[in-house]
Amino acid sequence: MDHLDQPPFPEELQRQTQIASVPLYLRTLFTRLPSDMTVELGLVSGVTPTLPLAARQLLKLGLFSEQISVRTRAVADPGEQGVCVVRSGRRFTPTAGDLDAGISHLTRAMLEALLSPAEFSLLTESFAFQTSTLATLRTLTTFMLEADDVDQALFIMLSGLTSGYALGFNRAVLFTLDESGQRLDGAKAIGPIDEAEAHRVWEAVELEDKSLEDLIADLAHRNFDTRFQQAIQRLSLREEGAPRFFERLRQARAPFVLSREALLDLVGRPFDIADETIVATLRPHGRLLGVVMADNRYNGAPISQDQRDYFSLFTDQTALAWENLALLKRVEALAREDALTGVLSRRELESRMAIEFARCRRHGRPCALVILDIDLFKQVNDTRGHAAGDEMLRTLGAILTRELRADDIVGRFGGDEFVVVMPEIGEAQACQVARRLGRRAREHGISLSMGGACWPQHVAQPEDLFERADQRLYEVKRQGRSGIAFAEAAMCGFSDEG
Repeated sequence: MDHLDQPPFPEELQRQTQIASVPLYLRTLFTRLPSDMTVELGLVSGVTPTLPLAARQLLKLGLFSEQISVRTRAVADPGEQGVCVVRSGRRFTPTAGDLDAGISHLTRAMLEALLSPAEFSLLTESFAFQTSTLATLRTLTTFMLEADDVDQALFIMLSGLTSGYALGFNRAVLFTLDESGQRLDGAKAIGPIDEAEAHRVWEAVELEDKSLEDLIADLAHRNFDTRFQQAIQRLSLREEGAPRFFERLRQARAPFVLSREALLDLVGRPFDIADETIVATLRPHGRLLGVVMADNRYNGAPISQDQRDYFSLFTDQTALAWENLALLKRVEALAREDALTGVLSRRELESRMAIEFARCRRHGRPCALVILDIDLFKQVNDTRGHAAGDEMLRTLGAILTRELRADDIVGRFGGDEFVVVMPEIGEAQACQVARRLGRRAREHGISLSMGGACWPQHVAQPEDLFERADQRLYEVKRQGRSGIAFAEAAMCGFSDEG
């Protein structure tokens, strides 16, 4: 945008121009007009003209556009004061009728006068692309924010980059930055693995005529060819092997394009490399999370200016959605987990127990429950301090998490009392697990007492397991602690076999 030249732009006219409201779509349109257009303001020296609203709006649109220059022109006749638009020797001077009809009509008349049919067509196509892209981005953002997890949201983002409803790249990939900040790991990818697969996919899309919502549903069910993703997930880019690339990523604030040779230097030949690949960083609030790349490997189309312009818009929205979902996941984890020990909180424990008991009853599968607590825990707090007691609880939580199966349920019921639910095992196996837990705890200076019960062996309903196990825990405490008892059996120590 040029500054206004001499003679001076009258102060009152500047104010009138600044307060003239213009539609947002016209502001966007003016950023896409050819750069050789100039809005001229004819002025009589010392005289402030009274311009119609549409003329002031046209002048303001020119001032907003970085593409278009604005300049003043000295005129002698007050009747020649006003605005016109000049391009390549052609001049559009609005008529009184153009000005009276309003800024939309005035803009249309200006474009018809100064643009060739081919240029007008390109401008129309560009606006249609923008409208479609923004509508798709709005839909994708909604789906991303409603996604169940981060993985699903990221697949939705990649679908926006590759879908014909949006940017229409052939392939898109995501690399995530590891905690050290020095390695990018291949994480997600959408696209065909080779040219044959590309044509099969394109034909299927056209034949089935799927909507954007249908495509997103396919992603949610992982209904797409995963071979390209598998190739990407075998890749890791390390800073020590590509220092200049990592430095460029840290400095980049806009997408950039890598040549075929540059990308080959980075990743080798795990798959076909396109002639050019666009790269953008995912950087919510300035923190680098990952890198998105996309190409047109199979249709061979060059990366268009529209694709470049909107690539960062998609990735910026993705970065914010990703960060929001990750934050939500952390908040949910805090609600589910006991902050001190890392096992389930009491509320989450009770919820998971109810679900597991219902499942066991429905399928007739056995289930074991063990209640355990730390012997003489109050003395630890009283003699060694609460910090020592907290450390003992943390250690026990780590032991339980490490030693139990992924399907087992373990939570802190309260204080130094923990509950373990072990689906689909009977008394003999449950007792072996409990003894192992007792031995591991003793290796860390922790003495445990445990009570256990099994369904259907010891109780009529799974919901009765907790009460029966609690009764057995009390018996172990009464008999001297540091052992385990199941159902009506006598207490045994952790070193006992059987």
